[in-house]
Order: sequence, then structure tokens, then C-alpha cells
Amino acid sequence: MYILKSERVKQGISQKDLAKRLNITQQHLCRIENEKSIPRKKLMIKIAKELDSDVMTLFFSNEK
Repeated sequence: MYILKSERVKQGISQKDLAKRLNITQQHLCRIENEKSIPRKKLMIKIAKELDSDVMTLFFSNEK
């Protein structure tokens, strides 16, 4: 389970704002957060940087 959404919400960043920073659509970000789309490595790294986190924590954590 990705903790991407909970981390984004915890930081007070809207889905729309994060998508804009990442240069992707809000729909694409929504699909990633809901695990309906797997982002490429390059995008995972960009997301982690924007959330001041790391790829392993955001995408490969066992937290729920």
C-alpha cells in the first residue's frame, strides 16, 4: 500500500497542487495514489522530492 496520499495530506498539499508541481494531470496522480497506475522510476523520484521523502517510504512501505 502506497502511503503517498497520507503523506501528501499530512503536508497540507492538494492533489491538484502536487500534480501541477509534477507536471502530470490530477487524474494521473489520483490513479497513482489509488494504486491503479504504477509510476515510472523517474516520476517516483520527483514525487519523493516534492514531498521531502524517499521512494522506499512512499511506494514500498508496509504501513496502512
